[in-house]
Amino acid sequence: MASNLFLLIIVVIVIVFLARRVFMKPGSGATVDAEPVTKSSAQIEAEVAEKEQTIAEKAASVAENIESSAKEGKSSAQNTTKNTTKNATKSASKPATKKVAKKAAPKSVSKDVDPVIDSGDKSQPSPIGAELPDEIASPVAELEKSKDPLARHRLYQQITESSYKNRTDAAWRQISKTFSNQHISEFADILKPLKKANGGSLPQVLTFQNYATLLAEDKQYDEAIAVCEKALEFGLDDKTKTGFAGRIERIRKQKAKG
Repeated sequence: MASNLFLLIIVVIVIVFLARRVFMKPGSGATVDAEPVTKSSAQIEAEVAEKEQTIAEKAASVAENIESSAKEGKSSAQNTTKNTTKNATKSASKPATKKVAKKAAPKSVSKDVDPVIDSGDKSQPSPIGAELPDEIASPVAELEKSKDPLARHRLYQQITESSYKNRTDAAWRQISKTFSNQHISEFADILKPLKKANGGSLPQVLTFQNYATLLAEDKQYDEAIAVCEKALEFGLDDKTKTGFAGRIERIRKQKAKG
């Protein structure tokens, strides 16, 4: 913008200089405002001076307008920059809002889980190696802390029966088999307090028959028969007409058809 103003001033000066030369040149036959050249030198000089002044005023006015426009443009640019900076600062100062996804309760566990529980320490069963569904997470956590035989018996029943209902899922099925095996391995310690708490007789313990069913369905016939035989040793009844003895015979027939 400054360079344009400088060029304009140079052009105005050149125009004034040329006009002065034209009007002041004697005998040229030029006319001023269509008047005869018979005017005196004083009149001509006065007219030239007047025209020079007019041209200079116009040049000054043009220069002033250019300078004013330049200032307005600069002011507008500064305001735009300030507003942009202000908005950016305001946006940066706003606290970020975090979207918290609701954690849905898992309906099933990973099929890659391979639960292994060490029956050596009954008070500290090993974790099953995968995230547990909410349905059994609480009883499993309590089982790890509890040492009371009756309390452990009730927790085992809750875990094995819940997982047995979902046995069509491979992971649930493995969980049911794992905790059923643990329950049966501890039942010798549970037997007496359970019998006493039940008025001298043993209630039905679904873990034995459910575990035997799972093993037979997986073609682990010998293991299924061993579970039924263990139930007979403890004096348990599966509440069927033939009891565990009849269940053993049916498993043997399945094995024979195998």
